[in-house]
Amino acid sequence: MDVTSLHHTLATAFSMGMVVLLSPEVFVLALVMSAHKTRARLNSTLFFLGSAIGLFFAVGVGLWITPSSTPGPEQPSWTHFIIRAGIGTALLGVGIYRGWQFLTGKDDRQPKPKGPPSPWKAKLLALVPCMDTNSNSPLNAHYLTSTFIVGLFTTGLHPKTSILAIAVGHQLSRAGSELAKVSGFALFSALALLPAVVPLLLAYLRPETGPAIKEKCAAFLEKNGRWVAALICLIFALVLWKDALSALPK
Repeated sequence: MDVTSLHHTLATAFSMGMVVLLSPEVFVLALVMSAHKTRARLNSTLFFLGSAIGLFFAVGVGLWITPSSTPGPEQPSWTHFIIRAGIGTALLGVGIYRGWQFLTGKDDRQPKPKGPPSPWKAKLLALVPCMDTNSNSPLNAHYLTSTFIVGLFTTGLHPKTSILAIAVGHQLSRAGSELAKVSGFALFSALALLPAVVPLLLAYLRPETGPAIKEKCAAFLEKNGRWVAALICLIFALVLWKDALSALPK
């Protein structure tokens, strides 16, 4: 397989972007931001900015850790082997985890018995007030920063999504043309940020439809998102391990 081809770069960007897109946690949490009674637009905007910056940072890490390509056939090296084997192993871990979630049938949407709020939940809401859709917390630097950080660590720097962005950055660095790099980056960014963009648009255009859409999308993602994400991660883990073994010095 020609790893410098536009086709391979777009296939990697599309597949990794779909795994992020099919993650129930990201989309549901973004919808929570857009469901706030008084600050839906502010919360959704900050969540989107944090998601975008975190995601682009993770792609940059993938670009940074990949050695610069040289003209001619790629020479085997321990550096190439370690990078590809590391990313492949991480994708394998994500795939196994998503597969385990699907096989065990755990449904995060199942309602939990209501009771007095636990101490840890009260502390969490005090630390991240944007998570409480009915709160009237003061609009200060802590509120703005914590909302931004939620997006930063949910989409961009979360272990289950950052490794996908790093894998895309690694592939972009290996792409042989500017068209492949720009197209791959644009495709991955569009798909990976869609879970944050849709609630953002809802908050500005149709805030009253947020709860209904949340239920429908969460139901679909809980049913199908995890097994599809597991399959994609496992396939690309095998592809990266194959590339890693071909780069292993004899």
